[in-house]
Amino acid sequence: MRIRISSYLLKLILFTLVIGSFPVLILGWYSYHYSSRSVLQQVEERNSQVLRQSQLRVEQTLKMIDFSTTQLLGLPTVTKAMATKLDIKDMDMIHELYKNLSSIQTFELGIKDVYLFSLEQDWLITNSGMDAYSQPGLKEKLRPFAGMQSGSMWLSGNSASIQGADGMVELNHAVINIKKWPINASRPRGLIAVVLSSQQLDDLIGNEPGPGSVFILDEDGRAITHSNPSLLGRDLSSEGYIAAILEREDTAGVFNGTAGERKASISFRKSAYNGWTYVSVIPTAAVTRQATAIGRTSILISLSVLAATMLAALIGSRRMYSPVRHIYRSLLPDTKDPRPKKDEFIAISDRIQGILSDQSKLQVELAGQQQQLAEFLVRKLMLGEARFQGIPERLQDYGYGYTGKWTLMRVLLVQVDRLDHSRFTEEDRDLLLFAISNIAQEVIPEGDRLPPIVIRESVVLLTGNSSQSEEAFKEAVYARAAEVQASVKSYLQLQTSIGISRSCQAWTEVGRGYEEGENALKYRARLGEEVILFIEDVQPASRKEIVYPKQLEDELSAAIKSHEREQAGVLLSRMMNALAGEEADHQEYQMSLVRLLMDLIRLLQDAGISHHLLNAGENSLFEELLAMHSPGDIETWFGETIVYPAIELLKQRQETQFTSISEEVKQLIAEAFDTDLTLEKCSARLNYHPQYIGRVFRQETGISFTDYLAQYRLNVAKRWLKDSDLTITEIAMKLKYNNPANFIRYFRKMEGMTPGQYRAGLME
Repeated sequence: MRIRISSYLLKLILFTLVIGSFPVLILGWYSYHYSSRSVLQQVEERNSQVLRQSQLRVEQTLKMIDFSTTQLLGLPTVTKAMATKLDIKDMDMIHELYKNLSSIQTFELGIKDVYLFSLEQDWLITNSGMDAYSQPGLKEKLRPFAGMQSGSMWLSGNSASIQGADGMVELNHAVINIKKWPINASRPRGLIAVVLSSQQLDDLIGNEPGPGSVFILDEDGRAITHSNPSLLGRDLSSEGYIAAILEREDTAGVFNGTAGERKASISFRKSAYNGWTYVSVIPTAAVTRQATAIGRTSILISLSVLAATMLAALIGSRRMYSPVRHIYRSLLPDTKDPRPKKDEFIAISDRIQGILSDQSKLQVELAGQQQQLAEFLVRKLMLGEARFQGIPERLQDYGYGYTGKWTLMRVLLVQVDRLDHSRFTEEDRDLLLFAISNIAQEVIPEGDRLPPIVIRESVVLLTGNSSQSEEAFKEAVYARAAEVQASVKSYLQLQTSIGISRSCQAWTEVGRGYEEGENALKYRARLGEEVILFIEDVQPASRKEIVYPKQLEDELSAAIKSHEREQAGVLLSRMMNALAGEEADHQEYQMSLVRLLMDLIRLLQDAGISHHLLNAGENSLFEELLAMHSPGDIETWFGETIVYPAIELLKQRQETQFTSISEEVKQLIAEAFDTDLTLEKCSARLNYHPQYIGRVFRQETGISFTDYLAQYRLNVAKRWLKDSDLTITEIAMKLKYNNPANFIRYFRKMEGMTPGQYRAGLME
């Protein structure tokens, strides 16, 4: 059995869960994130402190050695010995030198050997003895350092021979401090070299417990000390994180990188004393192990709090839902399902809205029935279908009793001029007419009109007045019409025209007023768009026969036949102006337009072109013409639909005819090139004048008939020279040359060689 929770209760539970869960999740995430960052920062700070302490211990030792050697070189015994050529008679001085050298080789400093070298007297004293007998070649290793720029230098990655318990021992990866005497002299008199073991430096930096490793690099990126002995003396600058350290300009820092194949937190310090770099690498896994434990604890606590929140949300939501359920069941007692499928508040709101709507509908229906009956009566009046007895009483019953005082009435028809240049389409026309009807109701006071109605494409309005004269009423109607026109343009951005009938004094004349308003609007075709037309102003009192501009039509037809597009456009504009300028009835104006259309169609038919090629729309050309409302639209329609397409059709017909004649001439040449073929014979075969054929052929091919025939015969001659054994004389005769010399002369002129040379070239 499925258990379905009501919609609002489910939303309430979900909402309380979200409200309760969001802080828990945020707090859990924040605590884990904050604790992880704190652990990482503490490890990085501790690592930086360890690295700094290691640097201080190493540099303190190196500086003590540097200070001890400086004091040693300043002793009078050493100063005197440097200028003395020592031999067996100077044993006391030599013993004194041994004693002084031994005094700086303390256990704390970890010095393995000291070399005292007199460059001036060329003698060398070490722990193993004096001169080269004890360490052959050592002088030559030390002598080049006399030219170093600085007075003191620390070297790494070298090997050195030192005195061991069992004799001389080779010390690999030794660290040597070399100092000149005098220290700042460009040409020193002596050198002193102190030899340290890399193990001694490793002991200085390796006494801090914890994960990771600490090592020292020289200025070139070689390892001076390292927990991995195989890396001592090797260039580690190719490692990505080492290269990043050497490229950085800051003297100390911490960043995350990859050491080997593991992610790690890397700290470094660059020494200003000797240019060495102290590096500490701690694997990220070791750092995040504690953060992971904190994260697990945070997740467990968050889940516990989240479970408690869900339980509280479920219980609290049910209690909060209880009054809502009571209201729902009270308003919808007929509902069979106690748990509605949609939200209870929506159901309650719909129920209340339904009750209020039913009440409003009753009120609207009572008022709307009167409006609909009044509109129905107005429609029947306009169409002449109403019974005129009792009209004032019926209007009185519908709420329009003020019409009984009207003495003058006029019918107004409002039409939209065009929709093609607006944001609306033909599908919107009915909606636009409804909007215009509403605008007219707002603009014209209720006491001066009956409700407007829509008949076909017009908004029809009957307005009246009880106190004004004829002229004053006409001015008032014009002002109201102009206000309606301006309001429609302001609100809908549409141009409208309004036709107004003559004054009516009885209800029986309203039908005539509707017809007059329609007729007034037809004069837009001559007077333009966005106009207000009174029928008495536009319809002439007496009919006048229109004078049709036949000469202009003939000139227009001639321009169309001669394919003169610009001239045809100018003549068409003059033709339209001439027709619109005549003071005649609108029907006669339309008849003149129809006559022009029929004459232009006859022009195409005389040329063998169907007028159906001009019309791609659903309506006929005559229907499209009679639907035009403005002179500009009519002129544009004639130009784009009739005149310019007719020019193109005539031009295509002529080009097709020219092409056909040229192709027939080419066919005759291909069939009769070996006869005495002339232009006159071709024109006789084709039933055209020779001059006409010659002009058409040159226009289509670009060359004359004679030149084309000569070229064709030349191509035939070249083919015969290649594929046949005919002699040149035989070829010339077959191609109707008077003698072979003329053929050879023309061939050489066109090909640059004689026919014989051409054939010989083909045989090669």
